[in-house]
Amino acid sequence: KKSGQRASHDRKTLKPVTMNDSEINNQISQMVAFIHQEAAEKAAEIRLKANEEFNIEKLRMVEAEKAKIRAEYERKEKQVEVAKRIEQSNTVRLGRLEALKKRDEEMQKVLAEAAKQLPPIATGPGYPSLLESLIVEGLQGVADPKATIKGVAGQGAIVQKCLPAATAKFKEWATKEHGAAFVSKIEVTFDPTPLEHGIGGCEVTGFGGKISLLNTLQSRLMLAYETRLPQLRAALFKRVPSVFYPKMGRVEFFRLRRLAIAVGQKKRRILQHIRLRLAEILPGPL
Repeated sequence: KKSGQRASHDRKTLKPVTMNDSEINNQISQMVAFIHQEAAEKAAEIRLKANEEFNIEKLRMVEAEKAKIRAEYERKEKQVEVAKRIEQSNTVRLGRLEALKKRDEEMQKVLAEAAKQLPPIATGPGYPSLLESLIVEGLQGVADPKATIKGVAGQGAIVQKCLPAATAKFKEWATKEHGAAFVSKIEVTFDPTPLEHGIGGCEVTGFGGKISLLNTLQSRLMLAYETRLPQLRAALFKRVPSVFYPKMGRVEFFRLRRLAIAVGQKKRRILQHIRLRLAEILPGPL
């Protein structure tokens, strides 16, 4: 009974806790400060993450642009290299064409000098024997028993004079090559119509005018010139050896060297311009 009375007395003596305005304001300030601190930490975390993502994206874009610039640089470098090779090839080609042109001019001079020696042959003492041999050779080349011989202008008489001996030699050759039946049909005639061009020699026509063989001194000279052309070139021209370019002469070599120097200078200017542009666009070394 006494304990119950004591508990009832204690409940009656408890009073509600009261706070003044200063304490309330202080507690509210602490709560506000805590909320601000949480918000600041969250904002800092968000800002840090955003900066990291920004730096990663920035680095990716910078590397992508660097790759594009490097690709463009390599493309331009290849263009310069290709242009250099093309210029070198053109220089070598033009040099060789010029050399071939000069050689052909010299060969034509030699041919012209040889042609000047033909008129004395046509008026010399050994020309009748030569003309007889040319007629026989023409008859053998045509190999027609009904052949016609035509001489150059002013040589009709000497052609007719050489014709019997030449016909006899042709029959002798035909007997060995074609037999008696072919020889019995041989009938070589003289055509008084002179050749339009020529100094000496003849033209043999057979098979009703379908085949003709021009055997003049000029045609023989051209035949000798064409068949002996490699030997003539070897005798007239000697290859100039080059240490760097074995197939190139000294003139071609120095011309190509000057061109290579000019192309190299142009290439260096292009590379310097590209480096300056990269330095303006990108921060830091490539």
